[in-house]
Order: sequence, then structure tokens, then C-alpha cells
Amino acid sequence: MNPLATPPSPAGATALLPGAVALRLPGAVLHLLPHCAAWWPDAGVLFVADLHLGKAAVFRARGLPVPEATTTDTLDRLSEALRTTGAGRLVLLGDFLHAREARQPPVLAALAGWRARHAALDVVLVRGNHDRHAGDPPAALGLALVDEPWTLGPLAACHHPQHAPGRTVLAGHAHPVVHLQGPGRDRLRLPCFHLGPGQLILPAFGAFTGGQAMRPAAGAVVYAVGAGRVWRAGG
Repeated sequence: MNPLATPPSPAGATALLPGAVALRLPGAVLHLLPHCAAWWPDAGVLFVADLHLGKAAVFRARGLPVPEATTTDTLDRLSEALRTTGAGRLVLLGDFLHAREARQPPVLAALAGWRARHAALDVVLVRGNHDRHAGDPPAALGLALVDEPWTLGPLAACHHPQHAPGRTVLAGHAHPVVHLQGPGRDRLRLPCFHLGPGQLILPAFGAFTGGQAMRPAAGAVVYAVGAGRVWRAGG
């Protein structure tokens, strides 16, 4: 399959996965997954944002003691999302590698191994701001590289939140999280999807990315992710 062609519509792929929420957009129904990914079952496309692969390696190269194996964890969770959905195409909404220093041998080896396990998968990277600093991924990974906005039927795949007349924008960059207040002093911080007029901002997928608290703007809805499910948390 040409990774830049319009995806086919696989038959029988519309069942809602456990813990997911169906989101009806103009021209498309997306499933918001507890994997922090958006699944377009009618087209067989999985969207994820902000992997920031190699970020921990970058920090360690700069002398900061941070956890190891975050790249492996991110890729393992990505494989699980692909296995669960059966996606034929993966669209990365920017910030694939964190920085040029991320090109350490262990990171590149993990990426090569992951790609070998998903050799038949079409992968499209919509370049984000970190991708411009890190440079394009190794050609051997076989990623199709595009600039934003990249249109796909009724959707526009972007990295930066923006508006595309006549289409719903799927974006990353903001790493949205929501703070939930419980009884007493209980407080919980969770990744979330932020749905506003004409755009859906996905939570960061990477294991070492951090997040930015977002209050729903007028007309916006927040869907929190936690405990293996997605639910409406505000708006």
C-alpha cells in the first residue's frame, strides 16, 4: 500500500474496543483509546502524537540521571495498540525523535527491531518542531515524511493545533493533561484528549514526555485517560 494514498475501508472493523469512547466527527467516527491513541476503524488508521523517542538518552547524554528503557516501553505500548486495533496504517502526529542526540545506538537498534516486527505497516510521520531539530528519521525505517497539514479524507493530520477549513484537525504538541479533584485533598493528574471546535488534540504517547494542564475552552470537551478507559471529564 502506498502510505500516502487514501486508506481503504476494512470490513467489520467498527466494534468499540474495551474502555474506548466513540467520537462522531464530520465524515468520520474516531475511537479514543485508553492507549492514548485515536483509532479510525473505517479506514484502518491509528493516530498517535508525541513519542519523543530517545528523550531519556538525550538527558543522560547531557549528564542528567533519568530512567532508562523509556524508548522500549513506548515502542512496546505502540505495538500493543497496533495489535489491539489491527491497524494497517500508523500516523505519527509529530515529535517522533526528541533531538539529534537521541540517535544513540540503543535507541536506533530498538527502532530497527520495532520496524522489523511491523514491516508491512504503513507509517506516516507529520513533522513537528522536534522533528525539525532532530532531523528526519533513518531512511531504513521506511517512514513516509510529510509536512502539516496533511489531509486524509475529512481529517487533517497536524502536529501543532490549528484549524483547517472543512476538516477536523488531529494534532499533538500540547501534551494535554487534566487535573481531577476528589474528596478532601485528593487530586489526580491524567493525560487527556482535548476536543475543541474543528480540532482534536491527542495526549502525548511517549513514556517520558510530561504534560500541560488544559482547561476546556468555550465549546471544548475533555476526555480523560486512566485505569484502562477513556471518559468525559469536562466541558
